[in-house]
Amino acid sequence: GASSAFGGGDKAFDGACRAVLDGLSNPPALYDVILVDEAQDFSPSFLRLCYSILREPKRLVYAYDELQNLSGRSLPPPEKIFGEDEKGEPLVTLGDDQRRDVILQKCYRNSRPVLVTAHALGFGIYRSPPKGEDTGLVQMFDQPALWEEIGYRVKGGELSKGAPVVLERTSETSPKFLENPSSIDDLVQFKVFSNSNEQNEWLIEQIRKNVEEDELRYDDIIVIHPDPKTTRNETAPIRSTLFNMGVQNHLAGVETSTDIFFRKGTPSITFTGIYRAKGNEAGMVYVVNAQDCDTPFSGLATLRNRLFTAITRSKAWVRVIGYGKMMQNLADEYERLKEKDFTLDFSYPDDELLGKLRIVHRDLSPAEKRRLEQTKKQIVNSLEEADEDELKILAAELDDKTKRKLMEMLGISE
Repeated sequence: GASSAFGGGDKAFDGACRAVLDGLSNPPALYDVILVDEAQDFSPSFLRLCYSILREPKRLVYAYDELQNLSGRSLPPPEKIFGEDEKGEPLVTLGDDQRRDVILQKCYRNSRPVLVTAHALGFGIYRSPPKGEDTGLVQMFDQPALWEEIGYRVKGGELSKGAPVVLERTSETSPKFLENPSSIDDLVQFKVFSNSNEQNEWLIEQIRKNVEEDELRYDDIIVIHPDPKTTRNETAPIRSTLFNMGVQNHLAGVETSTDIFFRKGTPSITFTGIYRAKGNEAGMVYVVNAQDCDTPFSGLATLRNRLFTAITRSKAWVRVIGYGKMMQNLADEYERLKEKDFTLDFSYPDDELLGKLRIVHRDLSPAEKRRLEQTKKQIVNSLEEADEDELKILAAELDDKTKRKLMEMLGISE
């Protein structure tokens, strides 16, 4: 019902929450306290609904991680989420009250190399700038100070917009015991294969080794597929071969009930799409078909957030594997990070570039995708219908500024 009324996916849930809020002139006070985890995956209307059904004094605790947002949206500040009173004053404002707005600086799940790898790939810190673009960055915090608040410190340069900066994690915010005694090459590996068969064969052999020689338990291992739409089909050959070897495995939420991630009772390796991976962790994490997390098209920020989320499921070791050019791009970024000794060395975007990043790498709505497809067809049809002489005349009549703009957009150097 909600899907047909408000549209599919996130819109259905958001629309249903809005409809309830609009229909409640006097919301019932049902709860003393509401706790919301993974709040970045909920629409602001849901948080407003939670707020509206709390008894006075209202106590709402919501926890979120901006980089685990898989929908392409950002969570607005509380002043915007919860609205205003009759005088136009925000109903909720945290101000500088550290008791009410808590940022967790210290990371006990991921070692420094794993966490910095996740941030570097998530933001595209060492991504090569595509032709005609000013930066390889995929996304960036609007407020530079947030980097210090999540546990980085300035090693060089200056943490301000438009300035070069080098950031590092400290032993205080990334405790050393999490990465010792393992070597970094053992903790994090990026592997590029020629095709899916090569990738799958390597993964199967590694899992066999993990359970037979490395003495890992089955529930120490998670295999994460970043594209939720193709998870079942793409992991089927791997899972089938493991079954034939006598290695039990399951697809979380599909071959178990929706709220079961690790199978209880029978030892079984968990295969999962990225959405069900959230909130779970294991010693060994394999990110399979990681090339799905890079693209020359729109929506790159969401894909990189999927990669960030997958990598940060690991309590110890992570193996990011895939094939083809896009996987090579990711491996190249990781190699640059290693060369920089797991520091983040980049030029902080100014406001103009931040605005551009929000536009260039965001997800397109279905309507925007349709419009782009129509525009593309019109351009292709126009070029096919025009003969060579007409195109030469058109090229001659374009002013230099338009020509330069076209060449920049197409990545052609003069």
